[in-house]
Amino acid sequence: MRQIHIKIFRSIGVTPFHKQIFGSGGMIPFSNKPFHKNGLFIDRKAQSAVWGLLSILVLVIITGGLVDIYRLYAARNWAYSVAQEAALAGASRGREWNTMLTSGTVRLDEDVASEAAQEIVQSAMHMRGITGYQVSIHVLPDPSGGTIAGFPPRPVRLGEDLSDWSSDEPAVGVYLEVPVQWTILNSFGINQKEVRVFAAAGVAQ
Repeated sequence: MRQIHIKIFRSIGVTPFHKQIFGSGGMIPFSNKPFHKNGLFIDRKAQSAVWGLLSILVLVIITGGLVDIYRLYAARNWAYSVAQEAALAGASRGREWNTMLTSGTVRLDEDVASEAAQEIVQSAMHMRGITGYQVSIHVLPDPSGGTIAGFPPRPVRLGEDLSDWSSDEPAVGVYLEVPVQWTILNSFGINQKEVRVFAAAGVAQ
């Protein structure tokens, strides 16, 4: 009976069960290749890599834009502080003491006041290594002040159009244009941007 079983087993060409399923180590062998159907697994990995790179690129652009906005805001505040300090220096150092002692009114020496304001601006720009800036300084020397038409020459701060500067007391006005270098916006054709500020300081009678 056992011989008949062996003959039938061999005649149909069936591999013994333990040899067909188990390997030499007694474990079920699996292929080392990743499972995929029609390249679907590989395509998903490629798509994930592309989306990852795009996400990083977008994040870099957004971060760079935020940095540029902060740089613009900081440059505007700094330039305004410089213009304000220059105007105060001009109004303080430019006072004519002889006129005040003789007439009791305050008058400004245009040359002294303008030079004092100019020194402050030049010193501040030199400390930061800024070139290509523009400065315009005007002095109202009379005790009653006055008006200078067309000053500042361009809109300043947040788009305010100050075309005529007036004061009812002796005063010094300082207008500044300061260039700002971008971090990433220059990649979009915006190579340079300037901030425009204006500050004035007067002497009360």
